[in-house]
Amino acid sequence: MPADRGARRSGRAVVVIATALACTTLGAATCTRGSTRRVPVTLPRNGAFTMPDRGVCDDDVAAAVDVAAVDDDAALREVSGVAASFANPSLVWMIADSGNPATVYGVDVDDGRVHFEIGLPVDNVDWEDVAVGPCPDLSGPCVFVADTGDNDGGRDVVFVYAFPEPVLPSSSWSTTKSAASSPTASSSTVTSSSEVARVALDAVWTMPLVFPDDARGTDVEAIAVLPDATAIVLFEKTKNDVARLWTYRAPWTPLSPSDGDTDNDAPRLLEQTGTIALPAGLFDDEEAPGDDTTKNDERRARRITGASLHWSGHRLLLRTTGGVLEFAADDASAFLDLSSRAPRAVWPSPPGEEQGEAIAYDAVGTGVFSIAESNGDDAPVLHHAACAGAVTEPAQDVAPVTTAPVLVAPTR
Repeated sequence: MPADRGARRSGRAVVVIATALACTTLGAATCTRGSTRRVPVTLPRNGAFTMPDRGVCDDDVAAAVDVAAVDDDAALREVSGVAASFANPSLVWMIADSGNPATVYGVDVDDGRVHFEIGLPVDNVDWEDVAVGPCPDLSGPCVFVADTGDNDGGRDVVFVYAFPEPVLPSSSWSTTKSAASSPTASSSTVTSSSEVARVALDAVWTMPLVFPDDARGTDVEAIAVLPDATAIVLFEKTKNDVARLWTYRAPWTPLSPSDGDTDNDAPRLLEQTGTIALPAGLFDDEEAPGDDTTKNDERRARRITGASLHWSGHRLLLRTTGGVLEFAADDASAFLDLSSRAPRAVWPSPPGEEQGEAIAYDAVGTGVFSIAESNGDDAPVLHHAACAGAVTEPAQDVAPVTTAPVLVAPTR
């Protein structure tokens, strides 16, 4: 991305952040995009929303099965991220990568139909992953979009966006919902057409992020949001045998900005908190499909293209072009560094997912959704793998949120 374009985007992000904070505190009645009013917001430390504990598989997952071909939407042929909805049963959120609209799609896992299209007031420079986690103000669940792809290594600033997860009526996925009746539709307008609820967001939380100078140009296609809102983890996509893990710690945005305090609007500096080894032989078939040049690149199958943190924070999925790795830990903070942690399970990509892009735990936590870009004009197929054995039921609530100092990128 050209430097001047990045500067323009960074400047605009300031307005969107301020508007989003006002929406969070004051509600839709006083929220309009472009508002200059700044409202102090206090980050709660106890009793705030966190993701719930849910069951986990004790054994490996069974073989993946086809569950739905996604609606014939040209953008979703280049799907780059998937996440199970917290608030909507039988719904997953999907995004598409660069060159496609800045839209988040709500897709029914039973029939592949698109029921929700959420337009964000930002650019899709290179959207690569989507996740569900606590909102930056801990008011409820949010959808997080990672605009962090950088194949050419030319971006100075990358972005993570977040917005409150809209709720569709449960009866027949009705699309007669209006913004006034939606508990999470502040700063949005909902319209209905052809059985698709279209949401136009006026504001989103916008988190501009930069890598340290010696890591500028890092390509990231996978993120995980910790269930207690303490951090967002970004996983490097690399040809090397070791990938780096970068962390953006809470609070996500300047939660108590003062007018004229430009330091609060600066991009946040990412912190390298760990690495992960990606040695040869991770998967049974190390050779990736494709033309001769691709086949000769044995490392391609190990490049990280997606991630999903279990609702409980006790499991982590990493998707690569060639397969899936699952890690286990007693606490989600352990996933900030995987240098000394071996995966509990490894399995190859399902048939038809040669261009593996996206992975997500399902709504109950005991199954896994996966999807890849389509080959040609066919619609991509959503796959699901269920637990192959016993399940450990939820044990306890996630610990309350804590915070850490914010690293601000130095003025250049």
